[in-house]
Amino acid sequence: MNLIKTNKQIKQIRDLAQLISSILEESLQSIKPGMTTKELDMIIENIMKKEGVRGPCKGYDGFPSVSCLSVNDCITHGVPGSRILNNGDIIDVDIVIERKGYFADVSKTVGIGKISDNAEKILKTAELCLTEGIKQVRPGAYLGDIGFAIQSCAQTKGYSVVREYCGHFIGNAMHEGPQVTNYGNPHSGFQIKEGMILCIEPMINEGRRSLSHDSDGWTARTRDGKLSSRCEHMVLVTKNGNEILTSHPDYITV
Repeated sequence: MNLIKTNKQIKQIRDLAQLISSILEESLQSIKPGMTTKELDMIIENIMKKEGVRGPCKGYDGFPSVSCLSVNDCITHGVPGSRILNNGDIIDVDIVIERKGYFADVSKTVGIGKISDNAEKILKTAELCLTEGIKQVRPGAYLGDIGFAIQSCAQTKGYSVVREYCGHFIGNAMHEGPQVTNYGNPHSGFQIKEGMILCIEPMINEGRRSLSHDSDGWTARTRDGKLSSRCEHMVLVTKNGNEILTSHPDYITV
């Protein structure tokens, strides 16, 4: 698959990235204490239907829902179900949409109501890691530059970096190209070029980086039960640097 997108493709993907950003905002605003993650996923699916887009996560290798909803110690791929959302929880809302053969992907972790200082710190640090990773995106840079920036930011703040899951390229498929890891060495790995679109998505843990999986085969959790946070943007490599195609609301609690 050609990772370098044409101007026509970039326009379609940019428009879809703007749409998924508004869907994310509406989804986050729908979160209420006392609701289940399954109820939230149903709301998100209805928003997608209203906007005329498909949620390709549903049915992907048997995944049952349009969104991945990861609460507290869940790192990623949280399967929506009977889990009740409470004040003080943190939740990562990760969504993908598809329209006319183009794909967009975004996620953000927010707190519900009043959250602990520890929770607030890890949410803010994940966003800072994302910012630092994006700063490395330019023609001629390497994926190792992005991973090193994220890893350095997280570890300086006292967090560990998940290695089993990572970002990816996107556009004409949900996952394209080489993995965009959240660790690495400068000037190493795949070299990026103008016209490529990356999903950069730091995943950091409050404790150890080791993880375990629930019996559903999808939900990944911190092995020590401590908090995890992740966030994601789609980033276009431009002639002189980069363009962040998606957007996040600037609040950290709902």
